[in-house]
Amino acid sequence: MHEIREVPAEQDLVQDTVQDVEQHAEPAAGPVTVKEVRESPRRPGRYTLQLSDGRSLVLGLAALADSGATRTGVVLEPATLERLVREAAITELTDRALGTLARGRRTRRELEQRLRRREPDLTMVHAALDRLEASGALSDTIVANAEASARLRRGEAPTRVRQTLRMKGIGDQDAARAVSNAVEQEGFDELAACRSVAERRMRALGKLEPAVARRRLTAFLARRGFGGSVLHTVLAEQFRRGDR
Repeated sequence: MHEIREVPAEQDLVQDTVQDVEQHAEPAAGPVTVKEVRESPRRPGRYTLQLSDGRSLVLGLAALADSGATRTGVVLEPATLERLVREAAITELTDRALGTLARGRRTRRELEQRLRRREPDLTMVHAALDRLEASGALSDTIVANAEASARLRRGEAPTRVRQTLRMKGIGDQDAARAVSNAVEQEGFDELAACRSVAERRMRALGKLEPAVARRRLTAFLARRGFGGSVLHTVLAEQFRRGDR
């Protein structure tokens, strides 16, 4: 997996990203030429392409080279300009997604939901996410495995962890596999975990009436995914004691 580099916050991207690059932007009156090409000061590995019609596109080097827009004065054919505008929009989405990934684990669905707030065209969003997956920067499998281990260590039951992974966009089989692997790797014991969580919670509930404390503890453990015989056993242990 490639290293994810920290990228600037969104407000910086806004200042140094596509300006007036809308899909329905009005065509220029005459031929559009390259006015200037310079490396972006805020986005490493990106280049700002200043056009004669006033637009400014931020692109990767490969896109510039493929289009031939690498020097001042180059005339851009309409089809080439259209491709560059689209590429600039995808590049912006890719960089925004990378910035989100640099701040924490995200699944493809979570990134898609975030990017769609900015770009309603799903084909553009999917193109950006496909690039991240191809580069190894985005992997639902890695996210699922890491998230499953972290949540089990925090005292969530496997059932709850699977539900959470599915809500994040992980498929049923992949979620089940990730939780199964985490249970094995962590040596997770559901009964022991439920006991530990219950003991900690009872420190806050111990002064309540037994019936009230039992009801609240039951709800608390259920929200963490504990149920069935495990929940029944732990509740019996907690409330058979005279001091409860």
